[in-house]
Amino acid sequence: MIRAVAFDFGNVLSAFSHAQGCRQIAALSGPTVSESQVHQWLYGGDRFHQLEMGMLAPDDFLAELGQAFQVDDLAALRRAYQQIFTRLPESCELIGRVRLPKFLASNTDPLHWEEIERHFAADFAGFVPGGLLRSFETGHRKPSPGFFAHLLERIRQGLGTPELSPTEVLFVDDLPENCEAGRECGFAVHLHLNHDAATLEMALRQAGAL
Repeated sequence: MIRAVAFDFGNVLSAFSHAQGCRQIAALSGPTVSESQVHQWLYGGDRFHQLEMGMLAPDDFLAELGQAFQVDDLAALRRAYQQIFTRLPESCELIGRVRLPKFLASNTDPLHWEEIERHFAADFAGFVPGGLLRSFETGHRKPSPGFFAHLLERIRQGLGTPELSPTEVLFVDDLPENCEAGRECGFAVHLHLNHDAATLEMALRQAGAL
């Protein structure tokens, strides 16, 4: 029996575009800097993953980014990096109707989280208090087993059920590798593709969450 549901954020509650962020940063940098150059700097190595695992301080990240592309206005740079999210109303309204305890299981970084909190606080109001698990607070990213160990512990704490089995948790994510990792860690999983709220609703009904 499913006793809780853990939702990814990106492409579940919200669409996002790293390309948009790269364009916005390039626009601050002047005509000699391209979107592809920014993308390579951000995502070509492990810098972004370090930020998402809490291993790189946000202010240091922004300072390095500003130095790399000669942007002195770090407040504007912060906004350009952050403003990449578009709420998915159909999915958010569906998740709002879920009757089982709800948790978040997201790969994200502190800078993006600032933006997410500004725009999605109402959507998170129905989640279990303390149930928003972000990769930057765990030192692990999905699909690492370490992330799922943190997720299970967070759900057990949130429900006050130390005996809870991962088989009693439905994990919803948009990436096959994350769903496969969740399955290997014992979770029930639903692969959420193409912002398909109708199929998600079917899966939630089958799990007894609606």
